[in-house]
Amino acid sequence: MNPECDRLSPFSLCHYYQQMTGEWVRPDGLWILDSQGASVYANEDMAEMLGTTVSDLLGKDSFLYVFPEDLDAARQLFATKQAGNRAPFHFRLRRVDGGPIWADVQATPMRNAADQFIGIVGSFTISTLQGEKK
Repeated sequence: MNPECDRLSPFSLCHYYQQMTGEWVRPDGLWILDSQGASVYANEDMAEMLGTTVSDLLGKDSFLYVFPEDLDAARQLFATKQAGNRAPFHFRLRRVDGGPIWADVQATPMRNAADQFIGIVGSFTISTLQGEKK
């Protein structure tokens, strides 16, 4: 068992994965953004990845968690999701303390019944790789 996993509920994803594979994995961060990129939902794991709390994260512009030099790339990724792209990507986020965190991201665009873009739901997994994935 991993001490970080041990502090979680025995019914957590961490424990389930560990029982199935014998390996420990950090639970995914879940983050939902509205059509403008504002945070409308985040789980505890996502907030922890960014070095903040769920209550502090909600309502904030997601681009605040991007380094200035990565802002154009982040906006381009958001635009591709808005256009319907569902491909996963690897990206560097900026924690509240200013430190970097690399994540593998599966971000899926959300649409309403009228097929209008209403936001993105994303699953973020901390990556041990830095930079662009090959």
